[in-house]
Order: sequence, then C-alpha cells, then structure tokens
Amino acid sequence: MLVGTVAVVTCGCDIADLVTDIFKKPVVTGEWYNKDSNTYIALNDDGNFTMGYGKGNANTGGTYDYDKKEIILHLDYTIKADGTKEDWDQSSLTGGAGKIIMPYELHGDGTLKIKSEGGNLTYEKIGGEAVTTNQKSLVGTWNYEKGSLQLILTEDGHYTMTDGHALSEDEAGHEGHDQGDYTFTDGSLSLSLNGTNRDFQAELVMKDRLKLENESGTFYYVRVSK
Repeated sequence: MLVGTVAVVTCGCDIADLVTDIFKKPVVTGEWYNKDSNTYIALNDDGNFTMGYGKGNANTGGTYDYDKKEIILHLDYTIKADGTKEDWDQSSLTGGAGKIIMPYELHGDGTLKIKSEGGNLTYEKIGGEAVTTNQKSLVGTWNYEKGSLQLILTEDGHYTMTDGHALSEDEAGHEGHDQGDYTFTDGSLSLSLNGTNRDFQAELVMKDRLKLENESGTFYYVRVSK
C-alpha cells in the first residue's frame, strides 16, 4: 500500500505542487454583494480590499489577509461624500483598532457566508455581468476608489480631471482643472492635454466600475453619475 502511494506521488507529479494543492487556502478573491444589507466587498488579488453600500460602491478600503476560517480586514481609509480620502479613524466603534475579523464559509453554490453575532450574511459573487466597454458606456462622472481624484468624461469627447474635491459637470469649464479631449479606441483610453497624451487600457469590470491600467499601475474608479 505504501509502495503504491509513493508511486502515485513520484510519477510525473511535483510533490511541492501536490502539497500546495492539498493545503492551499480557499479562493475568496472577487467582488461580493449581499442584497439584504446592500453591502459590497471587493477582495482583490493584490491583498487590498474596498467595501461600501451598493454594488460597486467603495467608500472604505485597506488591506486584508485570510486563512481557512477568517477574513481579516485592516481598515486604512474612508472616502467621503465629496470624494476626498481620509485616514481611518482608529477610535471608531466600527473595527476595533482598525481591524474587522469576519469568520466565513464558502459554499458549494459559489456563495460566501459571513458569520457574526448579529446574524449571518450570505454574499453572492458579482462582477461577471455582460458589459460592453465603449465611448458611450464610459460617459459619466467617476471617483477614484482610493483617493480624491475625479474623472468626468462627456459625450462630446471632453474630459475633466480634478484632485481634492468633487466637481459637478456644470463646473467643468472652470480654470484650474485638468481639462482636455479624450478618445477611446480598441480598449485604449487616451487623455489629451496641450499636446501630451496619457494612455490607459480601460475596461468596465462592472457597469459602474472602471479599471484603468498603464505602466504606473492599475486604478479602479466608481461611477457616481452618468
């Protein structure tokens, strides 16, 4: 019996890979939504998380780690209604010392159950909606989920980028804001200002959540209005 077991392990199989497969942690990464509480949690592959009320709405974020029993959120910042970012209040009654521990279970139907003394919440994985990324679907006002940047894309091909406070579309013509033209072609969003272009690979990962990516990194924006 022992010989047979050794044969299975040593025949065309890396023992390190086998051990990793047996003991690896469950995959909890992804975007999760509970419709009863209207709460949203995004657990990203890079170890960062965002959460808030409403699908794709992120007003709190930080880093996370997890094992087979618990997801631990380390709260770093919040995003206020005006789009500005501030450090997490360590004295807040929510999250002792900036940390939330969530016992969890992954179910065979693909749902995630978060357990607490107040009751259990079952989250469904989202983000797989069929969405099309084109210039029309990009139009709107977008807030950067990790800071105070706001990006406005208009139907006529103009853009406005602000930092530090929210900006309404009626204010978009004021001086002192980064304003120019934009194009979207074959997945590439190009922001043009005074002959200088900033190019991003742009993708709507959800209807109201935009991923921008270039050599500087990957950035997620949440649509606040169309």
